[in-house]
Amino acid sequence: MSREIETVQVGNWVVTPKLNKIKHVETMAEHVVTPKVMMLLTTLIENRNCPLSVDELAQLVWPDRVVSDNSVYQAVAMLRKVLNEDSDIHDYIERISSQGYRIVPQVEIVRVDSAPQEKNRSAPLNILIGALITVTCIIVITKLFNSLVKSSPVNDPYFESVSLAQHLASKKRAEKIIKAKQIYSEVLEKNSQHTGAMSGLCNTYMALATYGSLPESKVEPLCRPLLEAAIKLDSNSVDVLTSMARLETLSKNYNVAIRYFSKALDLSGNSPMLWYWDGRYYRETNNLNEALKADLKAFRLAPNDPTVLRGLAYTYLNLRDLKSARKYFERSVEIAPHIKNIPLYQLDFYPLNIELAESYRNWFTTHIEDHTKMYPLHRLSHILFLLSIGNSKDPQEEFEKIKPSQRASSFGLYVEAAISWHQQDKAKAVTLLKQRYLLAPQDSHYVMPYIMGLYQTQKFKEANRIFEKHFSEISMMNHQVRGNVGNYLLYSFILQGLGEHEKVAAIQKLMADQLAIRSAIKPRYLPYWHFLDGDQQKVVSSLFELLNTGWLPDANDNMFVVEMFSGLIEDEQIRSSWLIKLEDIQKNVRQQVTTLP
Repeated sequence: MSREIETVQVGNWVVTPKLNKIKHVETMAEHVVTPKVMMLLTTLIENRNCPLSVDELAQLVWPDRVVSDNSVYQAVAMLRKVLNEDSDIHDYIERISSQGYRIVPQVEIVRVDSAPQEKNRSAPLNILIGALITVTCIIVITKLFNSLVKSSPVNDPYFESVSLAQHLASKKRAEKIIKAKQIYSEVLEKNSQHTGAMSGLCNTYMALATYGSLPESKVEPLCRPLLEAAIKLDSNSVDVLTSMARLETLSKNYNVAIRYFSKALDLSGNSPMLWYWDGRYYRETNNLNEALKADLKAFRLAPNDPTVLRGLAYTYLNLRDLKSARKYFERSVEIAPHIKNIPLYQLDFYPLNIELAESYRNWFTTHIEDHTKMYPLHRLSHILFLLSIGNSKDPQEEFEKIKPSQRASSFGLYVEAAISWHQQDKAKAVTLLKQRYLLAPQDSHYVMPYIMGLYQTQKFKEANRIFEKHFSEISMMNHQVRGNVGNYLLYSFILQGLGEHEKVAAIQKLMADQLAIRSAIKPRYLPYWHFLDGDQQKVVSSLFELLNTGWLPDANDNMFVVEMFSGLIEDEQIRSSWLIKLEDIQKNVRQQVTTLP
């Protein structure tokens, strides 16, 4: 098919090669692609009856120069990303193992600009070309048949052993994973070049670091030699590519990781762990929308895999969708309650209380040294925990141990702001929160702490401006109250600071109309509600009730909460009594928590 053709319809897309445009016939979504991506599409259309290998595509799309396989993989990935937006067709381009790429046969291709007489004149030629292509395909498939049979898993002499090891490892139990590890090791003793066993053995190391007692810091030195040898033997193994991408992501070698992800996804889109690690890569590089897409694909492929579920939960958490985050985290715990790091993960999904603090303390004594070697940024989370239990001395020392580049991350800025706030350097804290907010000023996942900092420093006008920019539905009272109680309460306090008492009253009425206050508002929000209602007695009783039920301030959630709560109590003596009781509780918890190694 020539680029001279004006228009061609591919499935639900109208393609105009001369303009490099692809337009959806129903949604009217339009994309302008690069000339090489358009050339790739027209080449696939022209050869639609026979798959084209990577080498063939490289020669046809880049006839004037030599390009790497990665150029082809990236072009295919870009084309897929556009075409697969169509909800009616799951995948426009398929890869046939050992043969190459083609447009799936179910996709209808129609030349929109072809005149009837032109079709009639070219019919004999088209028949001849079609016959030649069909014969060529038959020859290629025949030549490949024997090699496909030889490479089939059932012809692997170690098929039974490897499949059993895969089954055992999938059980997510330490004793089963250890048995799988033993089987993979036995296979490699007999055949040191078995790539499936190499990748599988690495997977057991990773699993034992999650479900067993293997230190996480030992995973990379155990895995890397295996995977580097495996990828030399089989550079097209999706399992090996996935493991390499995972390893490079954990090592923060993102530029290397993305190359493995691109190639692996190009080879197969049916690996849940590949999509999981792709999502983690995007999450760690702060591309949350792409992370969510990848995590949802992993979830659809493996809806009961605890690792996949946990990845999806963390992406929702970063997007500030706490309801969805907890839903998938709790599903992961229900399926695999024996994961050793659950006490650590819980601190991210639930408000801190004495029970969670004690659970974390027990985890801390056993696993913290190794975990920090593998994940040095855990120091940031631990600093917030120390602040939450009233430790005002150690957080600054811990923060100084962190590399400057890591301090400049969004999380590093938040932690430094929390330390500054607890040191009473409020101006610095708000400046740091603004710096963090400006990393993504169009999104809402960094804005709330900055708004709260502005409110706490009585910059009500600026707090109101930014709140109404990011939460316009709430400011216009068009958003349902349930699920947004905290936002409505904060907005009410900002308005109260501005003296807009009529609107505060309107919000109170809206909340009262939609909620049965006592049962629908969580205990940590009740003091704010009673304060707006002017009921000091209930403010005091609800705050002391929080302490009696094991509540602790959670700097990970709200670094300002102690001052916000104590500021609700008008009587100075009662306020002092509440703070003393809180300090006693915090002291009891922190006595058994040491600093990091």
